[in-house]
Amino acid sequence: MKFDCSFLEHNKLLICHTVETVNGEKAICLQTNHLWIDKSPLSFYIIDLNSQIMITDDGETIFNLRLNGVIGDKRSWSLVRDKINCTHSDIGLSENGEIIAIANKDKLNTLLSDYISAMCSLMHYEYEMVGIPDRINKLAEEVELYLKAWKPLKKLTPNPKIKGISNHEYNFDFEIDNELILAINPTPNAVGAVMRKVGDVVSGSQLNGRKIMVIVDNRGDDLFNQKAIEEIKIISSLAKALPLTNLIDATKKSSTAH
Repeated sequence: MKFDCSFLEHNKLLICHTVETVNGEKAICLQTNHLWIDKSPLSFYIIDLNSQIMITDDGETIFNLRLNGVIGDKRSWSLVRDKINCTHSDIGLSENGEIIAIANKDKLNTLLSDYISAMCSLMHYEYEMVGIPDRINKLAEEVELYLKAWKPLKKLTPNPKIKGISNHEYNFDFEIDNELILAINPTPNAVGAVMRKVGDVVSGSQLNGRKIMVIVDNRGDDLFNQKAIEEIKIISSLAKALPLTNLIDATKKSSTAH
């Protein structure tokens, strides 16, 4: 391939698809190649406000940062406001945790660039604060222990690989008893990444009779558990999904039986 501007046309910098808001309005979802520390992509939404446009993350960033322990309650949100106040555009944090930017439609290019820059500043801060993603690694380690206790006679294989219909190769966390296992936290970004991975693999031809199971960490307060249940319903449209507490209960029953 000739190395000129056409090269970029074959390498998508943004993935775009239309969605519908809870109010029934049409919106555009943009997914970038920038990755959060859990390897999920930076995504956000563009909403038509007639003569203006609004960009919002729908509160996903605050949820993700809280989950990873980067920020706490609303008193610590001022740090987020400071981080996103780094461009020429007016990008703010609403009371319900949405990172929002609004401008006239003719300013879309500038607003879009500034919004991505602001979000990247939060990404860099997350990496600085969290470093190695201990929480994510710990979750996978916990799930591994529970799987071994649940099915002690079955072989457990870590990090199995499988290609989807797109010919892209994906890593799963484990394989046991003819099931490919993914362990995730209930963040919208993580769930979105799982849906894309599972959808590609299920549409392919390399499962060879194996099933996919997604284990979602639902431990925490009532709000966290409710969020996990909501995300499990979404994942269940493509694959088997269950709360981590169900696996823990199954482990206890298995131990009692033995």
